[in-house]
Amino acid sequence: MARFRLLACAAGFSAAASFASAADAPPYSLPQGVPDFSANNMGWAAASFDFLPPTDGSPGPVKNDPRFPFCRNGQGCTVMPRMADPHSPILQPWAQAVVNKWNDDIQKGKQAFAAQSRCWPGGVPNILTYTAEPTYFLQTPKEVTILYERGPNIRHVYMNVPHTNNPAPSWLGESVGHYEGNTLVIDTIGLNDRTFVDNYRTPHTTQLHVIERYTIAPDRKSMTATISVEDPGAFTSKWGASQRYILHNQAISDSEDVCAENNDSNYFHEDEVPIPQTTTPDF
Repeated sequence: MARFRLLACAAGFSAAASFASAADAPPYSLPQGVPDFSANNMGWAAASFDFLPPTDGSPGPVKNDPRFPFCRNGQGCTVMPRMADPHSPILQPWAQAVVNKWNDDIQKGKQAFAAQSRCWPGGVPNILTYTAEPTYFLQTPKEVTILYERGPNIRHVYMNVPHTNNPAPSWLGESVGHYEGNTLVIDTIGLNDRTFVDNYRTPHTTQLHVIERYTIAPDRKSMTATISVEDPGAFTSKWGASQRYILHNQAISDSEDVCAENNDSNYFHEDEVPIPQTTTPDF
């Protein structure tokens, strides 16, 4: 465990150092008309653990099961984790069965899995629901790098290029991007099927295809990300959602969140999903 923490710290330090080096280098001047998502090296904090449904009435994300209203500790009600509505019209039968299994396990006392709290990669689009810890953008002509403070989650978005043929499935997939006016558009494929698309543990397959569109508000104090999700292996139709971000007045060099630190004691024997471990260095 100590070795894992050391490697995690090293990875986080390396990421922070790279951003610090970028900050010390002569600033890259964005071409006229290209929106600046760096916010003067400040971050963007997601406003909710949940996706908002689309405003046009088209199919939206899975919602909480109305029979088991979500309630967190300290809200003066019976604590209940997020439990997906298995009757969501976007779920294929096998995905409904997975959701039902998770709900049954939670009702029997098993701890609900959340990638953010158990230090697993969030996957796309679920990583958009990582709240509290800010998200940072580093823009260059050929790449937009997105760093999530709860690490190590780092996305590389390659600009103005097509996808490669048959990318090998990975935790965060293969992302390519371009600008449309004041919007950053990110197209992601090549995702493995080991993540969930949301915090309700909604499954997906390796056919998952996600398009994100990030737009900063005119006052530059907030940002909206709309997503389009398609997976013919798991969903009955394409569906959409959105997430809102608030400008977070904290530079990337000011803090580091080592997720695995003191987070695997299992004091209450809740049979949680284990935190990822490493046995060999990756350098």
